[in-house]
Amino acid sequence: MDVKVKHRIWIEVNGESIIGPGGYDILSAIDRTGSLSRAARELGMSYRFLWNYIDKMEKRLGFPVINGWRGGARKGGARLTDKGKQLLLIYGEIMSDMAKLTPKWEDAVKRFLSAHES
Repeated sequence: MDVKVKHRIWIEVNGESIIGPGGYDILSAIDRTGSLSRAARELGMSYRFLWNYIDKMEKRLGFPVINGWRGGARKGGARLTDKGKQLLLIYGEIMSDMAKLTPKWEDAVKRFLSAHES
C-alpha cells in the first residue's frame, strides 16, 4: 500500500504570508547565484516577479532580506542580508524537521488502514 503524507508549510506574520516553498527557492537561488536576474533565469521566473516577491516580503517583515547593487565593474548583483540568511536557515530547518516526521505519520496511516481492511 503506497501511503504518502503531504504537507505545505509557510510562515505568516500578522496573517500575511512571508515565506513558503517558493520563497525559500527564491532566496536560495539568490544566495547561490548572487544575482536576482540569474536566480530568475535558474528558476524559470521573470526578474519582475522575483523583485515584486522580495519587495512584498520585505514590506511585510519590515526589514530587507537582500542587498542589491546595479552596474559598475561588478555589473550588479544581490546578496542576502544577515536577516535574509537567518530566515532562509529557519525555514530550511522547519522543512527538515517536517521531512523527518513524515515517515512516522505515513507508518501510522498504513497501520490504521491495514487494521481496517475488509
